[in-house]
Amino acid sequence: MLLTERGGLATLFVVPVLLLAQAGQDARSLYSQGAACFERHDFAAAKGSFQQAIKLDQTYGDAYKGLGLADIELKDYDGAYHAWVKAASLNPKDAKTRYYLGRLFYEADFPNEAAAWLRECLKLAPNDYAAMTYLGLSAEALGFDDTALQLYRNAIAESRAQNKPYSWAFLSLGKLLMKRGDDRQALAIFEEGERSCPEAHELAVLGELLEKQNQTERAEQVLRRALALDPSLSQAHYRLALLLRASGRTEEASLEMQKFKDTKLEEQNIPKITALRK
Repeated sequence: MLLTERGGLATLFVVPVLLLAQAGQDARSLYSQGAACFERHDFAAAKGSFQQAIKLDQTYGDAYKGLGLADIELKDYDGAYHAWVKAASLNPKDAKTRYYLGRLFYEADFPNEAAAWLRECLKLAPNDYAAMTYLGLSAEALGFDDTALQLYRNAIAESRAQNKPYSWAFLSLGKLLMKRGDDRQALAIFEEGERSCPEAHELAVLGELLEKQNQTERAEQVLRRALALDPSLSQAHYRLALLLRASGRTEEASLEMQKFKDTKLEEQNIPKITALRK
């Protein structure tokens, strides 16, 4: 009788452990499924898979992180915030989630909160050049331009050292130098970015600076290259339209101006991050 009771108690403990193991395995399968959907840009399906994984394992930090990424693509910024805060609490050493939260707060125009999360990221990952760049942007938004300047330079140096030149660091440094009236140094930064990590936004600002310096032929080439990389950039269409009009190509200029209006309207219709509930 005693052995039977002990056996019964053992069974009561073994079965939940087996169920938990099975749930954990299924949660990871669902996470992998969500990651595959995300790679295919099927963000709604990815979100569903991550949510199902979380139902099976509410301590699965990576599933919360994936859910936040899917929410961002689906413009559910508040959902992303809550998913990433949960992921950060579950994984205290996860630098990337803190970077995501920092970017989210920066883009929502909360630079103090952004800086706090980005500093946490850099404590865990001191060589994260993207986090350095966005910490610089947060510092610049708070009026600490000298700090931002140094952070941008550090980000460029670190991205070079890793053989992964980071276009947003070049763009941010060049724009700050332009704001400070140092167009010559800004041009050198933009040109290095053009050579090492060409990206549409950076090329668009380079084209604008070249136009300002009356290098119109090269400015046109750079602006066209920017639009080849990303046709949705309204400002590049606008600057190209002005260049074409000034050179007498009025018909093409009119087409570019219409593209500017269309893309500007699309930009304005993108949901803005206006608030994050805490």
